[in-house]
Amino acid sequence: MSGQWEVVRGKSDRRNKPQPPKSANKPAEQKNKKNILNNVKLEELLPKSQVQNLYSGKQNNKEQHKQQEKVKHKEPKKQETKKPKAPPEPPKPKPPKSIEAGLIAINSEEFKTLYEKTKKAYPDAPILWLKELTQFLNQKICLEISDPVFSSKPQGFPYNVVPSSIKNVIEKAIKEAGKNNAQLYFDIALTSMVTDLSKGLPAVGYRFFLQYIALSEPKLVTENLSKHVVLRNSYQNRANVALAILWALSHVGTNDLKCGLKVFEELMLPLIEMKNYSKYVVKYLLDLISQKEKVQITKEQYLLILDIIYTNRKNFPVELQKELYVQAPQLKSFLFANSKERYHNYVEPFLKRLSMTTNSSYQNVLCDTIIEIFTKDQSTMAHWNKIYIKNLSSSAILLNYISDNYDNINSCVSKVLKDLLVNFSNTNKELSLKKRKDDGLKPAINAIAKLQARKTAPKCKSGLCRRLFVFSFFVVLLFVITEPLRCPNTPREDLYMTRANDVGKVIFNIQENVRQTCVGYVKEKYPVIMASVDSYAPGFIDNTKTIFTDAFAKSINYYRISVNYLQKEVFVGQLSPENIQKVIGQAYNTTSEKAIEYYHWVYEKVQTTIK
Repeated sequence: MSGQWEVVRGKSDRRNKPQPPKSANKPAEQKNKKNILNNVKLEELLPKSQVQNLYSGKQNNKEQHKQQEKVKHKEPKKQETKKPKAPPEPPKPKPPKSIEAGLIAINSEEFKTLYEKTKKAYPDAPILWLKELTQFLNQKICLEISDPVFSSKPQGFPYNVVPSSIKNVIEKAIKEAGKNNAQLYFDIALTSMVTDLSKGLPAVGYRFFLQYIALSEPKLVTENLSKHVVLRNSYQNRANVALAILWALSHVGTNDLKCGLKVFEELMLPLIEMKNYSKYVVKYLLDLISQKEKVQITKEQYLLILDIIYTNRKNFPVELQKELYVQAPQLKSFLFANSKERYHNYVEPFLKRLSMTTNSSYQNVLCDTIIEIFTKDQSTMAHWNKIYIKNLSSSAILLNYISDNYDNINSCVSKVLKDLLVNFSNTNKELSLKKRKDDGLKPAINAIAKLQARKTAPKCKSGLCRRLFVFSFFVVLLFVITEPLRCPNTPREDLYMTRANDVGKVIFNIQENVRQTCVGYVKEKYPVIMASVDSYAPGFIDNTKTIFTDAFAKSINYYRISVNYLQKEVFVGQLSPENIQKVIGQAYNTTSEKAIEYYHWVYEKVQTTIK
């Protein structure tokens, strides 16, 4: 026995002791294990020598690891090879300061060679030739256009400044491409230009091709005008792009007035009241109607232009409107360009338009046009008689205009007008019997009465006739009063008067004989001279007549324009007709007073002499 007491427990005690659940025991055991690890140190379990060896091994491992990493970092550096330095990039060419400068810098031979190579490589693809040439010009003239319509440049810019060597290549390429391809490329170039402009890319090259195609083939361009209208609508809110579209299509009107008016009506007119477009649109219209070549326009186009000129619109440039006023009278030359036109269908549209406006200037132009129609074809006045009842107000305006300008009315019109007024008066009497009076009946009756009185009155104004009569009366009276002074010398004066009368008769007889001789000679020799001239210069006489006829017509037109200008711009203020008439009246009155004073003085002298 060891001498120590041991407590011996029976099996019954172990069994009776409550056992904790397994789940509750596990965490406790884990906690005990953790506590054991946490509280026990390596120095307490191992000898000191082993602990030192253990730490020294860890340090060695760290040092070895660091050395390996250093080796790894050093090895790639040894394997790296020095790359050769890239050659410096050549300096980029500076963009030209202007289109003219860019064109001068282009090598025309390079441009021509590009065309020949592209054509040889793609002989069946003309569109590709034109694209390559366009891109070449875009790159060479890489600058931003601040004014998309070149408003400060002369008409025809920029194609008119292209050197002939480059221009020849452009024209040759388009000609060899054919009309169909030229039409197709115009649409492609216009769309591409708009796209590049919206992206801020250079697009000057497109302008040369667009301008030349529009100038040389205007009808081809206007055939697809509906597509261009859609394109304009897409960029309408971007003024610089939309103006470039208008500019590209505007050149069709340079050589073809009808195509130009079509572009104006469909493409430009909807923009006329928009601030960004109004000036360019009106300027384009002014350029169209200022053309020297007279091409016939329809009555609808004529009325449309007059509406634009005389109707008040928003944002309408005032300075251009004044120029349109000057050009308006000569629009008749476009309307009457075709001498074979039948004008019966012209009367009613113009007559109806008279009552649709209150602008007196517009009414005067319309009345002048209607009278011109009557002058060219008097049978059109019968058509006026047919439509008189439906157009009473307009007829009253026209009759008043005829009354105010009766001295300038053609005699052929005046003759027909006499019977026409009788018919109008009879019609007015019938209309007056109706219970419900037609609008314009009373003004028409008054206008007819005014015109009939005007026809019976002398052609000179009553005031002027009266003053001339009074002045003549004073002259005669003065002659009678001074008769006594001439009495002592009557026989001598009678002799002089007789001799003067005889000399006058002799001179008159000589003049009459010479005139009759010249007339007879001309009648005899004129056919011979004309035949001789025609044999040496065929067509000279007809051409001369045509030239003089045109010159006379133009002189009349310029005379009317000058009169209109003088009335509106010169004879105003102190030079106005009313003021001049007032001055003349004052001068006349002063002259009359002086004449009366002179009369009294002469009378007194005569009385003194007699006494």
